Amino acid sequence: MRPEPEDWKAKLKALGIRRLRAPRARREPDRRKLETGAGGEELAARHLVEQGCSILERNVRYPGGELDLVAEDGNDLVFVEVRTRRTGACGGALESVTARKRGRVVRAAKIWLVRHPRTAGRSVRFDVVAVDGDPPAVTWLRGAYDGEGRAGRG
Repeated sequence: MRPEPEDWKAKLKALGIRRLRAPRARREPDRRKLETGAGGEELAARHLVEQGCSILERNVRYPGGELDLVAEDGNDLVFVEVRTRRTGACGGALESVTARKRGRVVRAAKIWLVRHPRTAGRSVRFDVVAVDGDPPAVTWLRGAYDGEGRAGRG
């Protein structure tokens, strides 16, 4: 008769025997994805500069969120999410900005604003720059969502 699962676990524990777990293997980052993302961010930054914006920072990371680009557009402070898709197989780049992603960008933007008090009082905007296809087509959606992460602010 086999002992119940909990019985054998208790017996091993009482004897001071514990299970050794193999360390989880770290996955190497997908180089193609990294190259696609970095290339898309570079194209987006160039596009914004050509349109008269100035880039203040790139790839700002905080716990719980990240900012791809922080820019100035006139007097507006702009937090830009850049999405890149080589193909439309999984949907377009604009469609990939989910409510969860918007929330993470808004959280990171709030931290950035606290750490940069000289920006107090400036109007803030959340934009998305989508880079689709190969060759890439750049789409800049100004005011894609608001400071609460709600889409379609205008």
